[in-house]
Amino acid sequence: MKRFLYILFFAFITINLSAQEVLKAPNPPRLVVDNANLLSPEQAHILEQKLVAFNDTTSNQIAVVTINSLNDVPIEDYAVKLFREWGIGGSKHNNGILLLISKEDRKIRIEVGYGLEGAITDLQSSDIINNDITPNFRNGDYYRGIDEAINSLEKAAAGEYKERGKTKDDDDNDGGNIIGFIIILIIIFFIIGRGRGGGRGGGMMSRRGFNPWIIPTIFPGGGSWGRGSGGFGGGGFGGGGFGGFGGGSSGGGGASGGW
Repeated sequence: MKRFLYILFFAFITINLSAQEVLKAPNPPRLVVDNANLLSPEQAHILEQKLVAFNDTTSNQIAVVTINSLNDVPIEDYAVKLFREWGIGGSKHNNGILLLISKEDRKIRIEVGYGLEGAITDLQSSDIINNDITPNFRNGDYYRGIDEAINSLEKAAAGEYKERGKTKDDDDNDGGNIIGFIIILIIIFFIIGRGRGGGRGGGMMSRRGFNPWIIPTIFPGGGSWGRGSGGFGGGGFGGGGFGGFGGGSSGGGGASGGW
């Protein structure tokens, strides 16, 4: 009976995430959608022109989207769903990149399309968050953080980006993150162990018994690289403006972080 309740509980979570609506694609389409008002109109225009030029010269599309809140949805899941519903990148090459920023949650996600995963690795995405975005956001300079991230993403797409490693803030936070991680593991083992009658936990940390997005949710201060769930349906978008999104898709590659 307890096993059935666990299955029912996680099934409910999955259905709830799938039903979560994301921000609708702009009409006419734009590459910079500042729904959280982190940028001035002039700043948004400069970034838009920069991304349009990048799209025109390479066919790769970088979309910058800011929202007010994730409403308790993991940013990895939100990013994959938005990416697919908007269709960022082309349907043939899946060469899109999404930079998603949630203002109230203070979380960041770089979501990479299938076709660019070989050029922009999860580690590079995390490096860009840690070095370009997080330090500037902590100083309140959202424009500079986004602008520098765009520069790095363009270099990475061209195979010209080199990782810079952790920032000083990341090094200072490592000790606290390790302790917090150990505490979380103990809690997970305790809860699942009780649910299974207190037996030994040889299978407790299998993927079926553990949600991988729980760690970046708990530690929003730094970049965490890896894939989102990729569990949402596809979609596409077209229209006027810069030419429109082309129906691209993502499987969850990229990195998450915060400030």
